[in-house]
Amino acid sequence: MSSRNRNSRGPNRNSGSTQGEEAHLWSQIKDDIRTMVDGVNASNESIRAVGGQDSYMTKNKDTIDDMMTEEQKLDSMLRAGVKGADISKQQIDALIEHATVLRALVKAREENEAQTAGASGLSGRERPSGMLSSSARSSSVRGASVRDKDRDKERDREREREREREREKERERERERERNQERERDRDPSSVYDFEAGDSPVPSPIGSHTRKLGGSAGAGSDRSGNRDSLPPRGERDTPGKADSVPPESAGPGSATAAQRARVSFFKGQDVVFKPKPTSSHDTTEWVMGKVQQVTGEGNRRRYKVQDVDPDLPPDQRVEYKTSASSMIPIPQAGAELGELDRGKTVLALYPDSTTFYKAEVIGKDAPTGRVSLRFEGEENSGTLQLVERRYVVEYRN
Repeated sequence: MSSRNRNSRGPNRNSGSTQGEEAHLWSQIKDDIRTMVDGVNASNESIRAVGGQDSYMTKNKDTIDDMMTEEQKLDSMLRAGVKGADISKQQIDALIEHATVLRALVKAREENEAQTAGASGLSGRERPSGMLSSSARSSSVRGASVRDKDRDKERDREREREREREREKERERERERERNQERERDRDPSSVYDFEAGDSPVPSPIGSHTRKLGGSAGAGSDRSGNRDSLPPRGERDTPGKADSVPPESAGPGSATAAQRARVSFFKGQDVVFKPKPTSSHDTTEWVMGKVQQVTGEGNRRRYKVQDVDPDLPPDQRVEYKTSASSMIPIPQAGAELGELDRGKTVLALYPDSTTFYKAEVIGKDAPTGRVSLRFEGEENSGTLQLVERRYVVEYRN
């Protein structure tokens, strides 16, 4: 009877603490799974942010003013992503370790119960080979996990070093492209203006609304109301050679591209300029602007021009980076200007707007001294517009 009592108490005494530890580990594993899922989701968000920043830099590398700032931002995102990946890895390792320990405990308990029930005649000095202590199993598992974790961290560091080397190679290629462009500009001074003319990181507001000049440009109404069925600019016939003005016959206001590139502008000067299209499918018109900043000397001179859109407050008006080849000077008020031949093709400020369009000189209005013009697209209606002489400049496409 005493033997029966000992046998019945043995399994309960051994399994009590083991089952308690198993319950604790199972609860810890469930918490680890929730933490791991949150960490993986955060890591995925970080990867998407890095991909978005890299795509933005690639698509806008020609228009971004401060590429170094964007690269630093990308580098910060990468570092945060690597840190998040390390944390997720640690959480996964902890989950695996707890699951391995739990499995070892369950297996040890099952073996203990089976051997106690089936081999009650074993001597107390004999120790079944399958009954290793859970602490010994846990120590072995933890040691293997630490070694695996160290190897994973080293692999992550090597991958990060490889990514940094690739970024450095890309920066070196970009610097080499810039050096090649500098050499090309040194060989052909005029091309420097054609290359970066009108470069701007923001879209032009032209076409989104009719911009008023406050009536100072002369009589007339909205251009959109007076033009007779003018198709979009992309659907008009492309001006032929007859529409351009040869330098020898265009008069003192015209110039070749090389001559235009040598013209210097000063801060505060009124100009006509053409913003660079934001895409290959867009077109822009010549608009009135004011020079806000002049940088560089000689062939490297660049300008910052503000669009004088009257519909916006001065501090909200768009500024564009451009060069001399994309600008036309507007004569100062009161300057002595020559007469324009009848039939001459010019660019002129359309009344009640800040946009310049192609027009034909019809004559001069004697009472006002303004130029009588027929704007392109208004030929069929016979509408003529009167424009102040200083706002009639050389024609350019």
